[in-house]
Amino acid sequence: MNRIRKNGAGFTLIETLVVIFVIGAISSIMIVNWRKNESQYQLQRAAQEIMQNIRKAQDYALNGKKMDWPGYPDGRVPRSYGVQLEADKRDYFIYGDCVGNVGYQNPEDLKETYTQIETGIEIDSLGRSTLDVIFSVPDGFVSFNNPPTTSATITIKRTGKTCPSAYCRNIIVRKTGEISIE
Repeated sequence: MNRIRKNGAGFTLIETLVVIFVIGAISSIMIVNWRKNESQYQLQRAAQEIMQNIRKAQDYALNGKKMDWPGYPDGRVPRSYGVQLEADKRDYFIYGDCVGNVGYQNPEDLKETYTQIETGIEIDSLGRSTLDVIFSVPDGFVSFNNPPTTSATITIKRTGKTCPSAYCRNIIVRKTGEISIE
């Protein structure tokens, strides 16, 4: 039962080095592309988060969510819920409007959720300096603060970049209640 080793069986040093070089080259290309695409994923995450918070305000309006309101121990259902965003900022908030004035008015309206966009991303433009996306209670009809329009575009970008470019995303809110990212 002697086994005779055949000549040429196994790998040579050259073949092993070539395989290691190919694996190293592919790995380095993947790491470079991963770092490049990481900023795109961050931008997409921020756009998704803003869209989810706008939908949260819409959901509050459709469900008639009560808010803790001064002078009302059991809470109060606002006339509308809204999201206020400001151009060149990294923060925005959801609020309840009990007075019925269009848009956020301090101190009559209460902030419900205050959110900050992740570092490296900012709101580029809204078509105006401040945008309120307002959902009326209980039907969820959408309106926007001045000027009244049929849709609103929220443009977010990587800090330090210009739009339009691959470093920007547009969040479109239509009067029909549809919210999309382009």
